[in-house]
Amino acid sequence: MSAEKLLPLLEKLDQNEHEQIFKIVRKYTNEFTRSDTGVYVSSKNLPMESLLEIERYIAFCFDQRAHLEAGDVDRSKYEKLAKTGKPSRF
Repeated sequence: MSAEKLLPLLEKLDQNEHEQIFKIVRKYTNEFTRSDTGVYVSSKNLPMESLLEIERYIAFCFDQRAHLEAGDVDRSKYEKLAKTGKPSRF
């Protein structure tokens, strides 16, 4: 996946996830610019291997979110069942 295609996905990550992405970037380059609004890295300074690692990490993040959301739905069902004795219709 190209850096341009990763950008919209990167924008959906939270601060901690961005910090993890930065750790990946630092493994491959020290060429970046810091500003008040963030860290900027030219994709020209990153080898394809780093982009693949970033892509895998982003996929992991979204997969974990999906599992957590599914757990929230299940938890809500069980909470309703415990309170009412009737299953929820989610």
